[in-house]
Amino acid sequence: MKIVIKAFLRYLLRRRSLSVLQLLGIACGVAAVVGMTLSAKSALSSFNEAVEFLRGKATHLIERPAGPMEEDIIAKIMHDPAVDFLAPTIDRRIRLTNDGDLIRVLGIELFLDRTIRPEITRAVRSEEKGISRDEFFDFLLNDKSVFIDRNLATQLKISKGNTLETSRGSFNVVGIFSNPTGEPLILMDIGNAQRLFNMNGNIDRIDLILNDESAFRSRWETGFKIESNRQRMETLTALLGAFRLNLQALSLLALFVGVFLIYNTAMFTVVNRRRDAGIMRSLGANRNEILGAFLSEILLFGITGGAIGSVLGYLLSRFLTGLMGSTISSLYFFLSPSPLSWSWWNIVAGILLGCGASILGSVSPLIELIRTEPAITTYGRTYHRISSKTVKKITLIGLGIIMLSVLLLGMSYLHVYVGFAGTFVFLLGVSHLTGLILVVIIPPMRNLFNLIGKTAGKIAAGNILLNMNRTSIAVAAFMIALSMSIGLGSLINSFRQSLIWWMNSQLRGDIYISTRGDVEVPLDFYEELRKIKGIGGIDIFRTLQISYNNIPAYITAIDASVLQKYARFGWVKGGDENWEPVKTGSVIVSESFARRFNIKKGDTVYVKGINGTSPLSVAAVFYDYASEHGVIMMDRSIFIKLFNDRTINSLGIFIDTTQQDKQTIIKEVKRRAKNRGLPTSTRDQFHSRILSVFDNTFAVTSSMRIIAIIVAFFGIAGALMTLFVERQREFGIYRALGFSTKQIASITLLEGIGMGIISFVMSIGTGTALAFILIKVINLRSFNWTIFYHFSMNPYIVTLLTALFASIGACLYPLWKVFRTYPQMQIREE
Repeated sequence: MKIVIKAFLRYLLRRRSLSVLQLLGIACGVAAVVGMTLSAKSALSSFNEAVEFLRGKATHLIERPAGPMEEDIIAKIMHDPAVDFLAPTIDRRIRLTNDGDLIRVLGIELFLDRTIRPEITRAVRSEEKGISRDEFFDFLLNDKSVFIDRNLATQLKISKGNTLETSRGSFNVVGIFSNPTGEPLILMDIGNAQRLFNMNGNIDRIDLILNDESAFRSRWETGFKIESNRQRMETLTALLGAFRLNLQALSLLALFVGVFLIYNTAMFTVVNRRRDAGIMRSLGANRNEILGAFLSEILLFGITGGAIGSVLGYLLSRFLTGLMGSTISSLYFFLSPSPLSWSWWNIVAGILLGCGASILGSVSPLIELIRTEPAITTYGRTYHRISSKTVKKITLIGLGIIMLSVLLLGMSYLHVYVGFAGTFVFLLGVSHLTGLILVVIIPPMRNLFNLIGKTAGKIAAGNILLNMNRTSIAVAAFMIALSMSIGLGSLINSFRQSLIWWMNSQLRGDIYISTRGDVEVPLDFYEELRKIKGIGGIDIFRTLQISYNNIPAYITAIDASVLQKYARFGWVKGGDENWEPVKTGSVIVSESFARRFNIKKGDTVYVKGINGTSPLSVAAVFYDYASEHGVIMMDRSIFIKLFNDRTINSLGIFIDTTQQDKQTIIKEVKRRAKNRGLPTSTRDQFHSRILSVFDNTFAVTSSMRIIAIIVAFFGIAGALMTLFVERQREFGIYRALGFSTKQIASITLLEGIGMGIISFVMSIGTGTALAFILIKVINLRSFNWTIFYHFSMNPYIVTLLTALFASIGACLYPLWKVFRTYPQMQIREE
């Protein structure tokens, strides 16, 4: 046994280039899975750390259902017997310079906060961090003194004593502290923060340590929102629910394509050594020894490739982690996840995946090999014509798997995971149809290649069909990767077009004021704008996150009369007559809210306001892409009655349609807003910002499309190498019969291109079907909103070019081998 194993392993050193190709195949498959899994874990881990750090030791928080709360409540709560410790807090955002990033500002009461958040307050205590007593008192007494976290200081290249420039003025940095969350953070004394944000006499919330939750709730439930840490974490986790599902889906995609590649590589490993196995058996080695030698080689590749792949996956995760952080920050809340630190468990996971998939991929060719007589295997090549009966059998199995996928997709209402399972089962079923597609498409392809490459082209097309047991797996793997490219591309394009339709229908204001979240619009400025001649209407916008049936959702306050006149909402049922009941106290809900909570027109929703819970009738359901968590939209007058909150987040200004010179009015609005320090955006600028967020959101998905193509590229390369190694004698005979080196190279090149074309042809139907599955099933179950399918040639053209370039690229190494190999050597081997 040892002699046989040594003989096999010695071959790896002699054929270094082939060994490297095989290792890369396994490593890329493992890297795709490990990279996506680690980056998803990193983003979610950083999210948990951020929540824990800012929460500190608090067990609960209390706040108004909407808007700030009065600071005189602090004294009353402080004397409540259920309260052990409390800390009033101001939690707002500020923008660096005029167009910089939004940064979180935490206003804290230093002496009350040291029990709640000791890690934060310790940073500004005078005896630590080299902070002098003067700097400590400067922080407390000077409106313009702040602490900033170390990451922000590094990013802005500022140090202690420097000036921090923001949209609300300049601040003196009196100290720098460590912040493990990755989120840029500015600390201020709470009194200074009140003056900065014009909140004199008000605070945002009070963080609490309670000893009796039920007693405290019984005394303070009315008029306030009390939230435990568990509820807070569940709410924030639920906000990321759909995002987490999509990360898991992308990880499964990486695993699915990666296993296909590793399978292909392992099969190549076995086929590549057929002749050696035949010689060893002729010299007396038995089947078990050959099997053991092969398994040793395969495990060596699995271990080495898995280890390399885990390292590559870790490096890939560092890139993907940044993309995920950017996506979460754009859609939900700021998150700057740090890549996970290196762990040796990464290598263990990579090795297990590499070895498991390698053994799985080698089972079929190993069984075939040990059943073949030694005299046949010494030829190094056997022809494997799959009979029409076998093709029919495999096709029927594939159709059965597709029927199972239809059943699973139909049951996706049970859980989105059932939809994911149906999607992957569908891809698996279609891959079983590859043999049938080869039988159908090769005859016309043979005629086409005959016109292009004459005899060489005809042979190339025939070889694809003749070696169906080798080519079908590579074609299936490439087809799945190309289908994912078309499916995801069509999904993104359809979503983008649906989003543009929604913006043009719902966001029709000529100019918007303060849409960035860091500045509230003063009520008197709204009254000032109303007096400008030529303005037809101003929509006052206020949004509020709530918990509806313990699930996060949003309430939006608008001016129903203005939107009825100027907006063109997309209604699930009915038309603009739906606005009439909204003006008298009813609400409209977004499609995602309606689907999530099984609400329809005429139902009642219950909203907790400052005076308790109020029933509100649902007048209509509208299409909306602002939040997958759902929106309850009501007139501002009803919102004020419920929450006694007159805060204005932004204004949408509609210029009267009879005005000839709109630009003059827009310039006047901009001038007045600038005097107030309020940012403005025209309709086009506002829409562009939304589309920019959308494009950034799909950066991770686009990355996975590229990774899938790279993985499939190695699949095609492996299949071509398998065919090349098996046909050493055949190439020698071709050359002896007068075929030139160029003709043999043409055969190899056209085989690769042919496999790429077949993969693309299959991906047209499969990718389109996948797009409909993603849009009508997965998206609907994940986000609860409708995406309207929009056909575009772009995903198909990009995928065709990708298929051609990848196929040609995969041929380069086999072509190089053809030009380096002599016919005499090939014939002499026989």
